[in-house]
Amino acid sequence: MDDVKTAVLRLHIHKILYQRSLESQAGRQDAIRELLAALRPELSPEKAACVAEAVPPLLPEMHRKWITLFVDRLFETAPLPQLDILCDGSEANNAALALAYVMFLESERMETVIAEDMKKVEELGGREMADAVASLCAKLSRIEEAALEARRAKARRYQGSH
Repeated sequence: MDDVKTAVLRLHIHKILYQRSLESQAGRQDAIRELLAALRPELSPEKAACVAEAVPPLLPEMHRKWITLFVDRLFETAPLPQLDILCDGSEANNAALALAYVMFLESERMETVIAEDMKKVEELGGREMADAVASLCAKLSRIEEAALEARRAKARRYQGSH
């Protein structure tokens, strides 16, 4: 019976923390826009927004991995009756889980794990992808501006003939 209860509690914690990571998407886009403003000042706010929307969130696999590491550690250190209370579904306990997770992510051990995971993403082309998205948005903007200028020129020619 404890195995079923443990599985249900583990699933609950995963669900709560993963949902919270998904809810932070808007804040992530704001942070990307601010970072681009500092790193790529030639990008307009509109282009920075384009890039921020196009850059994917951290790989879902990373969130699941980190949450699993947290849950494993939580079940190693906390007694089942306390975990049962913590997983009652109340907003206060959900917030407590999220806080404990953030504190876990800030631990020295996880700083190393996160750095290694982020390096793997960079090796898979994460930085190049962000640069490619920025370049694409800039090209789209130039094409858009050229099309707008062509329409303006056509409108001027039309006005001149009437």
